[in-house]
Amino acid sequence: MSSRTPVALFTYNRAEHTERALDALCRARRIEDCNFYFYSDGPRTEAALASVEATREVLRRWAPRLNATVVERRSNLGLAKSIFTGVSDLCDRYGRVVVIEDDLVVSPDFLHFMIESLDRYENEPSVMQVGGLTLSPPSDLEADAFLLPVTTTWGWATWKRAWQHFAWGPEDLKAARGDEDWRRLFDLSGTCTFSAMLEDRIAGRNDSWGILWWYAVSRQRGLVLYPRRSLVWNGGFDGSGVHCGDDDFLRQGDATDYMTPVLPPALLFPSGAAYETRHLAQLEDFFRSMQADTALRPHKAGDGHKLKAFARELKTRLLHAFG
Repeated sequence: MSSRTPVALFTYNRAEHTERALDALCRARRIEDCNFYFYSDGPRTEAALASVEATREVLRRWAPRLNATVVERRSNLGLAKSIFTGVSDLCDRYGRVVVIEDDLVVSPDFLHFMIESLDRYENEPSVMQVGGLTLSPPSDLEADAFLLPVTTTWGWATWKRAWQHFAWGPEDLKAARGDEDWRRLFDLSGTCTFSAMLEDRIAGRNDSWGILWWYAVSRQRGLVLYPRRSLVWNGGFDGSGVHCGDDDFLRQGDATDYMTPVLPPALLFPSGAAYETRHLAQLEDFFRSMQADTALRPHKAGDGHKLKAFARELKTRLLHAFG
C-alpha cells in the first residue's frame, strides 16, 4: 500500500470552477505527499457535452502539474454514485482518501490538516471522518481541531474502516425511527430536517449521498474531526451548480479569506476521542440562526403559505450542505 494519501477531485461541467479549485489545490502544503485522481462524470444530456468536454480539457492541462490520474466516465453516474465509486475504489487501494469537489477552494493548510488527522486517528474507530468546513468555530479552543458527532460533505477525508458502513439502503432503519436519542442527534435537536431528507432519499425524491453517510456515521455514534477554522470555501453558490443555489447562506465570506495559512506545522489535537456538548450546542444554535434568517427573507409569489415556503427553502439549503 502506498505511503502517499490519495486525493480525489470530482467534477462535472464547470470548467471555471474546476480551474479555480485546481489553482488553490496546487498552492496547498503537502502536495508532494499525495496521489491525485481527477474524476470527470459523463454528460447527463447532449446539451452538457460541450461544458463537460471543456472541464475535461482543464483537467488534462492541470494533470501533469500534480502527476494526476484522470478518470473520464463514459456515462453519467450522477454525483452520488460518482463519489461512492471513486471513494470506495481509493479506500480499497489506499485505506484512506481525501475528497474535494469542483466548487471548493481549499486553503494552503487543507492537505496538511487532512494528512496529519488521517495519521493521528487512523486506529481510533470512533473517529470516522475528517472535515475541512467548520460552520461555527468554538471560541474556547486551545487545540487546532475539535470533534463533533456530525458529518460534512465539503472537503473531507475518511478511512476504509469507516467508509465500509456506508450503505445505499440504510440498515436498521425501523429501529432508528423508534430511537428518540438517535433522532435528537440526527436532527440536531430539531434544528434541522435531516430525518425528512433521509426519508426523501429512501423514497427517491432526492439523490443525496451525504444524508446516507450521515445516517451511517450517526448509527455508529461516530465522530468527525474539524479544524478550528474552515479550510475550504464553497464557490458553488452562484447558480451554476446542479446541487447549489445562488446565495452564501453559510456566511463564508470571500475566497481570499482562505488563502493565508493559519495552522502550525505540528498540529495540536484534542485530548481523547470525545466531543464537548457545548460545541454541539453551538452548532445547533448556528442552524437555529439560519432558520431565522431564512424565515425573514421574502418569498416568491405563488409559494403559498409562508411557513410552507420557509420549510421548503430550509430543506433545500440543508440538502445543498449535505450533498
